[in-house]
Amino acid sequence: MKIKYPYSKPEILNRDIQEVTKVLRNGYLTQGKKIYEFEKEISKSFNSRYVSVCNSGTAALHMIYKAIGLNEKNGLMTTPITFLATANAARMCNAPVEFCDVDPETGLMTAELLEDALKNSQFKIKAVTIVHLGGRLCELEAISLICKKYKCILIEDACHAPGAEYLASDKNTHITGSCKYSDASSFSFHAIKHITMGEGGCITTNNEKIFNYANLMRNHCMQRGINNIKKSKNLSLPWYYEMEKLGWNYRADEVSCALGLSQLKRLKSNLKKRRFIAEYYYKNININNYFRLPHRNKNQLSNAWHLFPLSIDFIKLGKKRETVIKELNQYGIGTQVHYIPLFMQPYYKKNLKRKLKNALNYYYKTLSIPMYVQLKKTDLDYIISVLNKVLSN
Repeated sequence: MKIKYPYSKPEILNRDIQEVTKVLRNGYLTQGKKIYEFEKEISKSFNSRYVSVCNSGTAALHMIYKAIGLNEKNGLMTTPITFLATANAARMCNAPVEFCDVDPETGLMTAELLEDALKNSQFKIKAVTIVHLGGRLCELEAISLICKKYKCILIEDACHAPGAEYLASDKNTHITGSCKYSDASSFSFHAIKHITMGEGGCITTNNEKIFNYANLMRNHCMQRGINNIKKSKNLSLPWYYEMEKLGWNYRADEVSCALGLSQLKRLKSNLKKRRFIAEYYYKNININNYFRLPHRNKNQLSNAWHLFPLSIDFIKLGKKRETVIKELNQYGIGTQVHYIPLFMQPYYKKNLKRKLKNALNYYYKTLSIPMYVQLKKTDLDYIISVLNKVLSN
């Protein structure tokens, strides 16, 4: 049967198409005004002083890592339950990467586990990147204290969590991307994220040095004009430019930014829809001894619900995970596993010195079910009825 309900899919409305069409008709497709409009609105929405939009979440991470000085002598500590890019972007800086174990229920890095990992690190760790897996926020305050204790820079991989709000111990709330406890946050605007550019991403930061480096790096580190080039005798030449450092082409085009800007305008309303869907799942999925629903936070705003991951004991259920996936597929329901632990990848496996049991436990049980804003009650009722059937013995 054709997959009618994938685990996620983008919402493209007529207004999105209209905004993209305006750019196409204007004919100015790159390095125009739209990227700056987009950055300005992100800054307002995420309460961040600086924003640098780029062409992927991977590019955003790479630019942050380069800006803070990750290299062969300064390594990264991160979670293994994440997409490849979180660690790969550090390796693109030739930096060593180590993995911290996670909470077996949420898949998130915790302050306690981070401290244990830093104590037993093989390398000098300069930065820690936490991942707000599935949209659920990590314990930012506690982790930031551990990072300060071990003199590490804290980075947020917030690709799953735009708009989520962290409730601090002083009862104040801080939106993801405001970087209240971190030096920078990375976001992905990939096709199935809350905000899509097709492919795209951004950095939010309150650190001017990170911002300036990112803006330079995303355009080949190419500089023009008297404000940037002060010593050259060729400044009078109108075409003149210089490059002192190696940069990349991480620019975002105007078409993608027009789409992203249009999508950003309904982030808040779409977060409400995602939270409604999550609540509907909680109320109507019949839990049993074979699986659990995601752990619920007291602060419902602390989860942006990019994913809705079930925790299934496939051994107790008496079915392999691939069998469950195939059964759901037969009813037109798609699922996905988030994620294969990075230390299981051949590239990283060869350097692994510690067994991360919690991460493996999370991986062997997790399965993400459909979560996207177009799902209506009738769709959810169908999905839930199938889940209740397939996940019973």
